[in-house]
Amino acid sequence: MKKIFFISGTKGGTGKTTLALNASVLLAYLWRESAHYPVVYLDLTPGVGTAALILLGDIMAPWGRPSLSDYIAGRLAEPLRAFYIRRWSTERGAFQIVFSYLSQDSPLSRRLLEQISSVVESRLRPKVMVIDMPPLSSETPVAGLVDFLVPVVTPDITAIETTRRYLDIVGGGRLRPVLNMYIPGYHVSVMHSMPWEKVVEDAFGEQPHVIPYDKLIQAARQALEVEVLKLRPAESPAVKAIIDYAKYLAARLG
Repeated sequence: MKKIFFISGTKGGTGKTTLALNASVLLAYLWRESAHYPVVYLDLTPGVGTAALILLGDIMAPWGRPSLSDYIAGRLAEPLRAFYIRRWSTERGAFQIVFSYLSQDSPLSRRLLEQISSVVESRLRPKVMVIDMPPLSSETPVAGLVDFLVPVVTPDITAIETTRRYLDIVGGGRLRPVLNMYIPGYHVSVMHSMPWEKVVEDAFGEQPHVIPYDKLIQAARQALEVEVLKLRPAESPAVKAIIDYAKYLAARLG
């Protein structure tokens, strides 16, 4: 099992969760015949993050359900009781994601995250575990535990710089960076006097994968929908770009 962390440093609002969740859905679809539970998704945003709400399918669904917060607090004997399955059916076959979340602001330590990861790997045998966390602190529990990092930034100086600084703290191999919410009409950084793609390439050492800003994908996210299952690539440039990035991940991690 490979552990993947989508990172945006201390910067929120980069679209990290949108990319992580949609890429995970696509990977689960692409790998539907090679693993029963191809993707496990951990939404570690305290107080039920956006990804968990989308996967649960109802804003009221978390009430009364066990979560990883209960395992951390000692109210569950083993972590898998806090995991759920979201399943989809397509003309080419069914696929599913296993996921869990924090219902409260719980103190998740490195040791506990190692325990959860070990149980998931031994019992569910997924191909990947995707970790989605809020903006980082210097004592993040994922430091040293992840295999691969996906830096996600926007055309913003602070987003790029804070993400770059946290790469060495977290560790792990670096996958192709993502320049999200890119507006082609505003392609030059005034501060750097160069295109944003070049700024990101200089910061991370590799040309970024560009995901353009898309009003449709923003509307779908507000409706708590998984965009890649609701929008066609022909009508949403962002969805097309996310599909292309998921194919890249599948080739690198497969």
